[in-house]
Amino acid sequence: MGVGTVARATVTANLAKLSGVILGRLAVLVAAVLGALAFADSAGAVTITEFPANPGKIAFPINIVAGADGNLWWTESGAEPGIGRMSPTGERFPVIPDPNNPIDLAAAPSGWVSWVSEKGFGTRSPSGIVTREATYFVAGAITLTPTGQIRYGGREGVSVTVLCSPKNPASDHLESEHVCAGELNGYPVEGIAASPGGTLWASVSKSNAVFITSVAGTNFTTRVDLPANSDPVGIAVGPEGDAWVAMWEAGAIDRITPEGARTRFLLPPGSKPNDLALGPDGAFWILESGTGKIARMSTAGVVTGEYPVPSGETGQLGITLGPDGNIWFTDPEAGMIGRLVPDPLPTGPPAGTTPPLPAPAPRFTAAPRFSPARFRVAGKGKGAAPSKLKFSLSAAASVAVTIALEAPGRRVGQKCVAPGKAKPGAKKCHRFLRKGAWNFNGAAGANAIPFAGKLGGKALSPGRYQATLVASDAAGSSAAATANFAIVR
Repeated sequence: MGVGTVARATVTANLAKLSGVILGRLAVLVAAVLGALAFADSAGAVTITEFPANPGKIAFPINIVAGADGNLWWTESGAEPGIGRMSPTGERFPVIPDPNNPIDLAAAPSGWVSWVSEKGFGTRSPSGIVTREATYFVAGAITLTPTGQIRYGGREGVSVTVLCSPKNPASDHLESEHVCAGELNGYPVEGIAASPGGTLWASVSKSNAVFITSVAGTNFTTRVDLPANSDPVGIAVGPEGDAWVAMWEAGAIDRITPEGARTRFLLPPGSKPNDLALGPDGAFWILESGTGKIARMSTAGVVTGEYPVPSGETGQLGITLGPDGNIWFTDPEAGMIGRLVPDPLPTGPPAGTTPPLPAPAPRFTAAPRFSPARFRVAGKGKGAAPSKLKFSLSAAASVAVTIALEAPGRRVGQKCVAPGKAKPGAKKCHRFLRKGAWNFNGAAGANAIPFAGKLGGKALSPGRYQATLVASDAAGSSAAATANFAIVR
C-alpha cells in the first residue's frame, strides 16, 4: 500500500490543480448531484461499477482499505480533505475531516483506523474518537502486518528515509510517540507491505530501490537496487510470501524475495502500474494508471486480461480486496470509488482428465552480443556499416531493448553517483544513463538484427553502451540479458 506516484505528481500538486479542473469535471459533479449515479461496465471476465466518492463535491480519493466494520475507507484530498467511508452497497458516510491531507491508511481488526498525511498523522478509535497530530514527519505509506502491528515510512527532516513503529511495537494503531530508523538519501517511502513470515518491504521510487527489513526492527537490512528508470511504488505480498512491486516507469511488476532476489514481469506498453492487490481468485489485480485499465496477472507473471475503467480516466491510485470479497479501487481524476467483481472461476477440467501444462516463458538460449562490438554509426564515415545484435530464443517473442550509456561515477554508500556529487577520494564506479529503447519481434532460434547505432533516427554519440534485452510472449517474460557495445568516431 502507498500513494505511489499520484500519476507522477505529488498530492500537493493535485490539490493545487483542483481549482483549475472544476469546469473540466463539471459533468462528473452534475452526475453526483443528480443522484450519485454509478458508471457500470461489463468487461468480459469482470463487471466494474464506479460510485462518486463525495457526491456534490470535487473528490480526489487516493488509497483505499477494507475496514473491520465491513466498509471501505480511503484517504481523500479533494475539496473536503480527510477520510472517506462507504459501504459495499454504495452507502456513504460523512467524511472525517483532516486538513493535513491524508495520503495512506490502515484498518485494524480491532476497529482502529490509522492514517499518515502530508503533515502528520491521524487515528479513529473503535468508539469513534478522532485524533490528529501535525508533525515535521513527511509520510508516505502505512501498513498493518499480518500479525496486527502498525508500520509506516516516509521522510524525517530533509534527508532521512525512515521506517517507523509506535513506541509500543505491538500496537495496531498509531500513537503519539514512535521509533524510526533509516538512511540518509532524502527521499520518502512510497509503498510498504509485510509478509506472514515477518519480512517488511518498502519502496523508495526516487532512489530507484526497494528496502527490506524485518517487522521486528526498523533498520534497513537489505537494499535492492533496480534497473534504471524502474520507479517502484505500490507493493502486495503474494501467496508464496514474496513482495510483488509495481514499477511505474518500467511498466512492470517485480517479484522480490525476502533475500532480495528479483524477477521482472512486463506489462503492456504505457501501463504505468501504480498499485496492486491479491484477489480472491489467487491472482494479482493491477492498476494500470497510464492507460486507465485494471490488469489481471497470475502468480506465474502472465497477464490474463485488461479491463478498462468505465469513467475513461487514467491515473488510478489505490486498490484493495474489499470486505465483500471484490476488488475496490480509487479513480481520483473522476472523483470515483470503483468496484471490480470477477466473474465466477471455471470449475476445472472434466474428471479423469489432466489439464495441460502452461507454456513456458521465452528465454535466451544464446546470450546476446553485438557483431562487431565496436563500430561507427552507419552512414558516418568510410566503411561505416550496421552492426548486428545476435542472440537465440527458445520461442518467437517480442524483444524490448533498453540502451544505456556507460558514464564515470563515484561510490556513495551503495549508490553510484556523478563524480561531482561524491566526496573527494570516493571509489570509482560505472553509471548507466538511459538513452532510449528499441522493440522488435524475434524469431525462435538464431536472430541477427541490424543495428545502425541510432535510436529514433538519432545517432548515438561515441562511447561505451550497454543493451538490456527482455523477451516476452503470452506465457510471460524472460530474465533480462545484457550485451555491451561501443560507438567509435
